Amino acid sequence: MTIAMRILLLSTALLALPLAVQAAPDASQTAAICQARTTCKIAKTYDAGKSPAGTPLSVAAVSLGLADKPEDQDDGCRSGNGDRNGGTEYWLLEGTSPPKQILKLCNDGYGSSGVGEDEVTISPNRLARWQTGGSSWRWEGTVTYSLSPWRPLSERSCSYHTSSETSGTKTDFDYETMVVRSITEDRATHPDPGIGCPDWPKGPAPFAPKLAPGVVGAYDIVGPVLGDDPKIPTGTAIGNCVATMTTAGANGFIVYGKPAPTDQVAEIKAMAVGLKSLLIQVYDPLAASQPATANSSWINLPHVELWIGQNREYARTSLPLNQLQQIGIDLDGRVHRGVGKAVPLPSAQRWSARDADGRSVTVLRLDWTDDYALLNGVALVYSQAEAGNQTRLVSTTGIINNRPLYVPSIVQLYDESPTKKIDRCDLRDGRLSIVSPSP
Repeated sequence: MTIAMRILLLSTALLALPLAVQAAPDASQTAAICQARTTCKIAKTYDAGKSPAGTPLSVAAVSLGLADKPEDQDDGCRSGNGDRNGGTEYWLLEGTSPPKQILKLCNDGYGSSGVGEDEVTISPNRLARWQTGGSSWRWEGTVTYSLSPWRPLSERSCSYHTSSETSGTKTDFDYETMVVRSITEDRATHPDPGIGCPDWPKGPAPFAPKLAPGVVGAYDIVGPVLGDDPKIPTGTAIGNCVATMTTAGANGFIVYGKPAPTDQVAEIKAMAVGLKSLLIQVYDPLAASQPATANSSWINLPHVELWIGQNREYARTSLPLNQLQQIGIDLDGRVHRGVGKAVPLPSAQRWSARDADGRSVTVLRLDWTDDYALLNGVALVYSQAEAGNQTRLVSTTGIINNRPLYVPSIVQLYDESPTKKIDRCDLRDGRLSIVSPSP
Protein backbone atom coordinates (compact mmCIF):
# COMPACT_ATOMS: atom_id res chain seq x y z
CA MET A 1 0.00 0.00 0.00
CA THR A 2 1.37 3.41 -0.96
CA ILE A 3 1.81 6.28 1.52
CA ALA A 4 -0.87 8.26 -0.34
CA MET A 5 -3.38 5.41 0.03
CA ARG A 6 -2.60 5.10 3.75
CA ILE A 7 -3.15 8.83 4.21
CA LEU A 8 -6.47 8.61 2.33
CA LEU A 9 -7.69 5.69 4.46
CA LEU A 10 -6.65 7.41 7.68
CA SER A 11 -8.43 10.61 6.65
CA THR A 12 -11.61 8.69 5.81
CA ALA A 13 -11.53 6.91 9.20
CA LEU A 14 -11.09 10.21 11.06
CA LEU A 15 -14.03 11.76 9.21
CA ALA A 16 -16.21 8.83 10.31
CA LEU A 17 -15.57 9.51 14.00
CA PRO A 18 -18.16 11.60 15.89
CA LEU A 19 -16.96 15.10 16.71
CA ALA A 20 -16.84 15.91 20.44
CA VAL A 21 -16.36 19.63 19.87
CA GLN A 22 -17.99 21.78 17.20
CA ALA A 23 -16.88 25.06 15.73
CA ALA A 24 -17.61 28.03 17.99
CA PRO A 25 -20.78 30.10 17.47
CA ASP A 26 -20.52 32.79 14.82
CA ALA A 27 -20.29 36.48 15.70
CA SER A 28 -24.04 37.09 15.74
CA GLN A 29 -24.69 34.04 17.92
CA THR A 30 -21.92 35.04 20.32
CA ALA A 31 -23.37 38.55 20.56
CA ALA A 32 -26.82 37.12 21.34
CA ILE A 33 -25.35 34.88 24.05
CA CYS A 34 -23.00 37.35 25.72
CA GLN A 35 -24.92 40.60 25.19
CA ALA A 36 -23.31 43.31 27.39
CA ARG A 37 -21.48 40.88 29.69
CA THR A 38 -17.84 41.73 29.19
CA THR A 39 -16.42 38.62 30.88
CA CYS A 40 -18.48 36.23 28.75
CA LYS A 41 -16.43 33.67 26.82
CA ILE A 42 -17.39 30.65 24.72
CA ALA A 43 -15.40 27.93 26.44
CA LYS A 44 -16.43 24.98 24.20
CA THR A 45 -19.06 24.07 21.67
CA TYR A 46 -20.25 20.46 21.53
CA ASP A 47 -21.82 18.52 18.70
CA ALA A 48 -25.26 17.37 19.89
CA GLY A 49 -26.47 15.48 16.85
CA LYS A 50 -29.82 16.42 15.34
CA SER A 51 -33.31 17.29 16.53
CA PRO A 52 -36.22 14.90 15.79
CA ALA A 53 -36.90 17.12 12.75
CA GLY A 54 -33.33 16.65 11.50
CA THR A 55 -32.02 20.09 12.44
CA PRO A 56 -28.33 20.15 13.48
CA LEU A 57 -27.83 20.74 17.20
CA SER A 58 -24.86 21.98 19.15
CA VAL A 59 -24.37 23.22 22.72
CA ALA A 60 -22.10 26.11 23.67
CA ALA A 61 -20.57 26.14 27.15
CA VAL A 62 -20.13 29.73 28.32
CA SER A 63 -17.86 30.85 31.16
CA LEU A 64 -18.43 34.09 33.07
CA GLY A 65 -16.08 36.13 35.19
CA LEU A 66 -16.80 37.43 38.67
CA ALA A 67 -18.01 40.77 37.33
CA ASP A 68 -20.96 38.98 35.70
CA LYS A 69 -21.91 36.77 38.65
CA PRO A 70 -25.62 36.15 39.40
CA GLU A 71 -27.27 38.94 41.41
CA ASP A 72 -28.20 36.56 44.24
CA GLN A 73 -24.61 35.37 44.76
CA ASP A 74 -22.65 37.97 46.72
CA ASP A 75 -19.41 35.98 46.60
CA GLY A 76 -19.83 34.59 43.12
CA CYS A 77 -19.58 30.96 42.07
CA ARG A 78 -16.89 28.40 42.88
CA SER A 79 -14.60 26.75 40.39
CA GLY A 80 -12.95 23.37 40.81
CA ASN A 81 -9.74 24.91 42.18
CA GLY A 82 -11.55 27.13 44.67
CA ASP A 83 -11.41 30.37 42.64
CA ARG A 84 -14.50 32.51 42.30
CA ASN A 85 -16.22 33.25 38.99
CA GLY A 86 -19.56 34.19 37.49
CA GLY A 87 -20.72 30.66 36.74
CA THR A 88 -21.25 28.60 33.63
CA GLU A 89 -24.10 28.62 31.13
CA TYR A 90 -25.10 26.17 28.41
CA TRP A 91 -26.76 27.49 25.26
CA LEU A 92 -28.54 25.44 22.62
CA LEU A 93 -27.78 26.24 18.97
CA GLU A 94 -30.52 24.70 16.83
CA GLY A 95 -30.10 25.39 13.15
CA THR A 96 -30.80 29.04 12.36
CA SER A 97 -32.90 29.63 15.48
CA PRO A 98 -31.60 32.20 17.99
CA PRO A 99 -29.40 30.70 20.74
CA LYS A 100 -31.40 29.54 23.77
CA GLN A 101 -30.03 29.28 27.29
CA ILE A 102 -30.88 25.83 28.63
CA LEU A 103 -28.79 25.60 31.81
CA LYS A 104 -27.24 28.10 34.20
CA LEU A 105 -24.88 26.79 36.88
CA CYS A 106 -23.45 28.61 39.87
CA ASN A 107 -21.74 26.34 42.37
CA ASP A 108 -22.05 28.09 45.72
CA GLY A 109 -21.11 24.89 47.53
CA TYR A 110 -24.66 23.51 47.17
CA GLY A 111 -25.11 23.26 50.93
CA SER A 112 -23.39 24.27 54.14
CA SER A 113 -20.71 21.58 53.80
CA GLY A 114 -19.40 23.23 50.64
CA VAL A 115 -18.92 19.92 48.85
CA GLY A 116 -20.96 20.80 45.77
CA GLU A 117 -19.88 19.74 42.30
CA ASP A 118 -21.32 19.78 38.78
CA GLU A 119 -20.59 17.76 35.68
CA VAL A 120 -22.34 18.13 32.32
CA THR A 121 -22.09 15.71 29.40
CA ILE A 122 -23.53 16.13 25.91
CA SER A 123 -24.66 13.35 23.55
CA PRO A 124 -27.00 13.25 20.53
CA ASN A 125 -30.06 15.34 21.51
CA ARG A 126 -29.25 14.82 25.18
CA LEU A 127 -27.69 16.76 28.05
CA ALA A 128 -26.98 15.06 31.38
CA ARG A 129 -26.22 17.07 34.50
CA TRP A 130 -24.67 15.38 37.52
CA GLN A 131 -24.74 17.41 40.75
CA THR A 132 -23.82 16.75 44.37
CA GLY A 133 -24.03 18.75 47.58
CA GLY A 134 -25.67 18.95 50.99
CA SER A 135 -24.71 19.20 54.65
CA SER A 136 -25.59 16.52 57.20
CA TRP A 137 -27.98 15.29 54.54
CA ARG A 138 -25.93 14.63 51.41
CA TRP A 139 -27.40 14.24 47.97
CA GLU A 140 -26.32 13.61 44.43
CA GLY A 141 -28.14 12.94 41.21
CA THR A 142 -28.15 13.00 37.44
CA VAL A 143 -30.92 14.56 35.37
CA THR A 144 -31.01 13.66 31.67
CA TYR A 145 -32.70 16.14 29.34
CA SER A 146 -33.85 16.10 25.75
CA LEU A 147 -32.33 19.12 23.96
CA SER A 148 -35.07 19.50 21.37
CA PRO A 149 -37.62 19.88 22.76
CA TRP A 150 -35.93 20.90 26.03
CA ARG A 151 -37.41 18.84 28.86
CA PRO A 152 -36.29 16.40 31.57
CA LEU A 153 -36.56 12.75 30.59
CA SER A 154 -35.19 10.89 33.59
CA GLU A 155 -33.45 11.39 36.90
CA ARG A 156 -31.65 9.17 39.38
CA SER A 157 -30.82 10.68 42.75
CA CYS A 158 -29.40 9.62 46.09
CA SER A 159 -30.03 11.16 49.51
CA TYR A 160 -28.53 10.02 52.82
CA HIS A 161 -27.58 11.23 56.30
CA THR A 162 -23.86 11.28 57.01
CA SER A 163 -24.25 9.87 60.52
CA SER A 164 -27.03 7.32 60.02
CA GLU A 165 -26.65 3.85 58.53
CA THR A 166 -29.42 2.62 56.18
CA SER A 167 -30.75 6.18 55.79
CA GLY A 168 -29.80 6.30 52.10
CA THR A 169 -32.50 6.24 49.43
CA LYS A 170 -31.86 6.08 45.71
CA THR A 171 -34.78 7.25 43.57
CA ASP A 172 -35.37 6.75 39.86
CA PHE A 173 -37.70 9.12 37.97
CA ASP A 174 -39.11 8.51 34.51
CA TYR A 175 -40.69 11.83 33.56
CA GLU A 176 -42.23 10.41 30.38
CA THR A 177 -44.24 7.70 32.13
CA MET A 178 -44.36 9.39 35.58
CA VAL A 179 -43.16 6.13 37.17
CA VAL A 180 -41.04 6.81 40.25
CA ARG A 181 -39.24 3.97 42.07
CA SER A 182 -36.83 3.91 44.97
CA ILE A 183 -34.51 1.49 46.73
CA THR A 184 -32.96 1.49 50.20
CA GLU A 185 -31.13 -0.78 52.61
CA ASP A 186 -33.30 -2.83 54.94
CA ARG A 187 -32.06 -2.17 58.45
CA ALA A 188 -33.22 -5.63 59.61
CA THR A 189 -31.63 -7.82 56.94
CA HIS A 190 -28.73 -5.97 55.29
CA PRO A 191 -25.51 -7.98 55.81
CA ASP A 192 -23.25 -4.91 55.89
CA PRO A 193 -25.20 -1.68 56.48
CA GLY A 194 -23.37 1.55 55.81
CA ILE A 195 -23.57 5.26 55.07
CA GLY A 196 -24.76 6.19 51.60
CA CYS A 197 -27.10 4.71 49.02
CA PRO A 198 -27.27 1.20 47.58
CA ASP A 199 -26.36 0.60 43.95
CA TRP A 200 -29.23 0.55 41.51
CA PRO A 201 -29.64 -3.03 40.25
CA LYS A 202 -28.15 -3.79 36.85
CA GLY A 203 -29.29 -6.18 34.19
CA PRO A 204 -32.65 -7.25 32.78
CA ALA A 205 -34.16 -8.58 36.02
CA PRO A 206 -37.55 -6.99 36.78
CA PHE A 207 -37.93 -4.47 39.58
CA ALA A 208 -38.87 -6.38 42.74
CA PRO A 209 -39.56 -5.87 46.47
CA LYS A 210 -36.21 -7.55 47.26
CA LEU A 211 -33.43 -6.65 44.84
CA ALA A 212 -30.23 -7.81 46.55
CA PRO A 213 -29.32 -9.05 50.02
CA GLY A 214 -30.75 -6.42 52.35
CA VAL A 215 -31.87 -4.07 49.53
CA VAL A 216 -35.59 -3.43 49.05
CA GLY A 217 -37.53 -1.47 46.46
CA ALA A 218 -40.91 0.22 46.07
CA TYR A 219 -42.97 2.41 43.79
CA ASP A 220 -43.33 5.90 45.22
CA ILE A 221 -46.54 7.92 45.33
CA VAL A 222 -45.95 11.13 43.38
CA GLY A 223 -47.12 14.65 44.06
CA PRO A 224 -47.15 16.26 40.58
CA VAL A 225 -46.68 19.96 39.93
CA LEU A 226 -50.12 21.43 40.67
CA GLY A 227 -49.44 25.09 41.37
CA ASP A 228 -49.60 27.01 44.63
CA ASP A 229 -53.31 26.59 45.39
CA PRO A 230 -54.69 23.64 43.41
CA LYS A 231 -58.43 23.40 42.99
CA ILE A 232 -59.69 19.86 42.47
CA PRO A 233 -63.49 19.97 42.16
CA THR A 234 -65.77 17.04 42.87
CA GLY A 235 -66.17 14.94 39.75
CA THR A 236 -62.54 15.28 38.65
CA ALA A 237 -60.74 12.19 37.32
CA ILE A 238 -57.00 11.55 37.41
CA GLY A 239 -55.53 11.47 33.92
CA ASN A 240 -51.89 10.94 33.00
CA CYS A 241 -50.36 13.03 35.81
CA VAL A 242 -49.29 9.83 37.57
CA ALA A 243 -48.62 6.25 36.53
CA THR A 244 -51.21 3.47 36.69
CA MET A 245 -50.79 0.45 38.98
CA THR A 246 -52.78 -2.63 37.96
CA THR A 247 -53.83 -5.94 39.43
CA ALA A 248 -51.98 -7.55 36.51
CA GLY A 249 -48.77 -6.35 38.19
CA ALA A 250 -47.93 -3.18 36.24
CA ASN A 251 -46.14 -0.56 38.39
CA GLY A 252 -46.78 -2.61 41.50
CA PHE A 253 -46.16 -6.02 43.08
CA ILE A 254 -48.71 -8.84 43.29
CA VAL A 255 -48.31 -9.74 46.97
CA TYR A 256 -51.29 -12.10 47.27
CA GLY A 257 -53.06 -14.24 44.67
CA LYS A 258 -52.29 -14.34 40.97
CA PRO A 259 -52.19 -11.51 38.42
CA ALA A 260 -55.62 -10.70 37.05
CA PRO A 261 -56.60 -11.99 33.60
CA THR A 262 -57.07 -9.33 30.95
CA ASP A 263 -60.82 -8.90 31.38
CA GLN A 264 -60.53 -8.53 35.19
CA VAL A 265 -57.65 -6.05 35.49
CA ALA A 266 -58.24 -3.25 37.97
CA GLU A 267 -56.39 0.06 37.51
CA ILE A 268 -55.35 2.29 40.40
CA LYS A 269 -53.92 5.82 40.29
CA ALA A 270 -52.74 7.64 43.41
CA MET A 271 -51.39 11.16 43.65
CA ALA A 272 -50.39 13.32 46.58
CA VAL A 273 -51.50 16.89 47.15
CA GLY A 274 -48.78 18.08 49.50
CA LEU A 275 -48.21 15.92 52.58
CA LYS A 276 -51.77 16.01 53.93
CA SER A 277 -53.99 14.86 51.04
CA LEU A 278 -54.23 11.89 48.69
CA LEU A 279 -56.35 11.45 45.59
CA ILE A 280 -56.91 7.79 44.67
CA GLN A 281 -58.76 6.57 41.58
CA VAL A 282 -59.96 3.02 41.03
CA TYR A 283 -61.33 1.28 37.96
CA ASP A 284 -62.30 -2.27 38.92
CA PRO A 285 -64.47 -4.30 36.53
CA LEU A 286 -65.27 -6.78 39.33
CA ALA A 287 -66.29 -4.28 42.00
CA ALA A 288 -69.94 -3.82 41.02
CA SER A 289 -70.63 -7.55 41.34
CA GLN A 290 -69.33 -7.85 44.91
CA PRO A 291 -71.88 -8.33 47.70
CA ALA A 292 -71.95 -5.48 50.22
CA THR A 293 -74.16 -6.51 53.12
CA ALA A 294 -74.34 -4.81 56.48
CA ASN A 295 -72.28 -7.61 58.02
CA SER A 296 -69.53 -7.62 55.39
CA SER A 297 -66.04 -6.90 56.67
CA TRP A 298 -64.18 -4.23 54.71
CA ILE A 299 -61.36 -6.76 54.39
CA ASN A 300 -63.50 -8.83 52.00
CA LEU A 301 -64.74 -5.88 49.97
CA PRO A 302 -62.79 -4.16 47.17
CA HIS A 303 -60.72 -1.60 49.02
CA VAL A 304 -57.58 0.48 49.25
CA GLU A 305 -55.17 -0.03 52.13
CA LEU A 306 -52.63 2.55 53.25
CA TRP A 307 -49.63 1.86 55.44
CA ILE A 308 -48.41 5.18 56.84
CA GLY A 309 -45.07 5.59 58.59
CA GLN A 310 -45.36 7.00 62.11
CA ASN A 311 -41.71 7.05 63.16
CA ARG A 312 -39.64 10.22 63.45
CA GLU A 313 -36.40 8.57 62.41
CA TYR A 314 -34.70 8.18 59.05
CA ALA A 315 -35.55 4.50 58.67
CA ARG A 316 -38.38 3.45 56.37
CA THR A 317 -37.89 -0.34 56.41
CA SER A 318 -38.99 -3.20 58.69
CA LEU A 319 -40.93 -0.80 60.91
CA PRO A 320 -42.50 -2.27 64.06
CA LEU A 321 -46.26 -2.12 64.29
CA ASN A 322 -46.18 0.76 66.79
CA GLN A 323 -44.45 2.87 64.09
CA LEU A 324 -47.08 2.14 61.45
CA GLN A 325 -50.71 2.98 60.85
CA GLN A 326 -52.91 0.84 58.62
CA ILE A 327 -56.18 2.21 57.30
CA GLY A 328 -58.65 0.81 54.80
CA ILE A 329 -60.94 2.75 52.46
CA ASP A 330 -63.70 0.87 50.68
CA LEU A 331 -65.08 2.04 47.35
CA ASP A 332 -68.06 3.68 49.07
CA GLY A 333 -65.61 6.06 50.73
CA ARG A 334 -65.80 4.63 54.25
CA VAL A 335 -62.54 4.83 56.21
CA HIS A 336 -61.68 1.88 58.48
CA ARG A 337 -59.04 1.71 61.17
CA GLY A 338 -56.67 -1.20 60.75
CA VAL A 339 -53.74 -2.30 62.89
CA GLY A 340 -50.88 -0.22 64.20
CA LYS A 341 -50.69 3.14 65.91
CA ALA A 342 -54.07 4.76 66.60
CA VAL A 343 -53.44 8.21 65.16
CA PRO A 344 -56.26 10.38 63.72
CA LEU A 345 -57.95 9.10 60.58
CA PRO A 346 -58.41 11.27 57.49
CA SER A 347 -61.72 12.60 56.29
CA ALA A 348 -62.88 11.14 52.99
CA GLN A 349 -64.82 12.28 49.97
CA ARG A 350 -66.01 9.90 47.27
CA TRP A 351 -67.26 10.61 43.78
CA SER A 352 -67.69 8.99 40.38
CA ALA A 353 -65.96 10.27 37.26
CA ARG A 354 -65.10 9.26 33.69
CA ASP A 355 -61.56 8.39 32.69
CA ALA A 356 -59.95 9.11 29.31
CA ASP A 357 -61.52 5.91 27.89
CA GLY A 358 -65.00 6.95 29.02
CA ARG A 359 -65.16 4.33 31.78
CA SER A 360 -66.76 5.00 35.14
CA VAL A 361 -64.15 5.26 37.90
CA THR A 362 -64.33 5.78 41.66
CA VAL A 363 -62.30 8.67 43.07
CA LEU A 364 -61.45 8.92 46.77
CA ARG A 365 -60.03 12.08 48.31
CA LEU A 366 -58.43 11.73 51.75
CA ASP A 367 -57.53 14.79 53.83
CA TRP A 368 -55.66 14.86 57.13
CA THR A 369 -55.73 17.80 59.55
CA ASP A 370 -51.97 17.54 60.13
CA ASP A 371 -50.04 19.33 57.34
CA TYR A 372 -47.28 16.70 57.62
CA ALA A 373 -49.37 13.59 58.20
CA LEU A 374 -47.66 11.74 55.33
CA LEU A 375 -44.13 12.98 55.97
CA ASN A 376 -42.83 9.58 57.08
CA GLY A 377 -43.90 7.65 54.03
CA VAL A 378 -46.91 5.85 52.54
CA ALA A 379 -47.34 2.43 50.95
CA LEU A 380 -50.55 1.66 49.04
CA VAL A 381 -52.26 -1.70 48.51
CA TYR A 382 -55.37 -2.46 46.46
CA SER A 383 -57.46 -5.51 47.28
CA GLN A 384 -59.53 -6.99 44.46
CA ALA A 385 -62.38 -9.25 45.50
CA GLU A 386 -64.49 -11.99 43.95
CA ALA A 387 -67.56 -13.64 45.47
CA GLY A 388 -67.10 -11.64 48.65
CA ASN A 389 -63.50 -12.67 49.30
CA GLN A 390 -60.06 -11.23 48.68
CA THR A 391 -58.71 -12.58 45.39
CA ARG A 392 -55.49 -10.64 44.88
CA LEU A 393 -53.51 -7.76 46.33
CA VAL A 394 -51.30 -5.40 44.37
CA SER A 395 -48.98 -3.17 46.34
CA THR A 396 -46.47 -0.38 45.84
CA THR A 397 -44.14 -2.24 48.23
CA GLY A 398 -43.37 -5.78 49.35
CA ILE A 399 -45.65 -7.23 52.04
CA ILE A 400 -44.33 -9.94 54.36
CA ASN A 401 -46.38 -11.32 57.26
CA ASN A 402 -48.96 -8.60 56.61
CA ARG A 403 -46.38 -5.85 57.11
CA PRO A 404 -44.75 -3.59 54.50
CA LEU A 405 -41.07 -4.21 53.85
CA TYR A 406 -40.53 -0.56 53.00
CA VAL A 407 -42.70 2.55 53.39
CA PRO A 408 -41.37 4.97 50.74
CA SER A 409 -41.54 8.72 51.05
CA ILE A 410 -43.94 10.71 48.90
CA VAL A 411 -42.03 12.23 46.00
CA GLN A 412 -43.15 15.82 45.53
CA LEU A 413 -42.23 17.31 42.16
CA TYR A 414 -41.44 21.01 41.86
CA ASP A 415 -40.94 23.21 38.82
CA GLU A 416 -37.96 24.63 40.65
CA SER A 417 -36.20 26.47 37.84
CA PRO A 418 -37.02 28.01 34.47
CA THR A 419 -34.67 25.55 32.80
CA LYS A 420 -35.88 22.27 34.33
CA LYS A 421 -39.49 22.75 33.24
CA ILE A 422 -41.20 19.71 34.76
CA ASP A 423 -44.58 19.20 33.12
CA ARG A 424 -47.44 20.65 35.12
CA CYS A 425 -50.59 18.73 36.09
CA ASP A 426 -53.71 20.75 35.34
CA LEU A 427 -57.46 20.32 34.99
CA ARG A 428 -58.49 19.63 31.37
CA ASP A 429 -61.90 18.29 30.29
CA GLY A 430 -62.65 17.09 33.82
CA ARG A 431 -59.35 15.24 34.23
CA LEU A 432 -56.03 16.09 35.83
CA SER A 433 -53.66 15.85 32.88
CA ILE A 434 -50.10 16.75 31.95
CA VAL A 435 -49.70 20.21 30.45
CA SER A 436 -46.27 20.72 28.92
CA PRO A 437 -44.65 24.08 29.63
CA SER A 438 -43.95 26.55 26.86
CA PRO A 439 -40.68 25.93 25.02
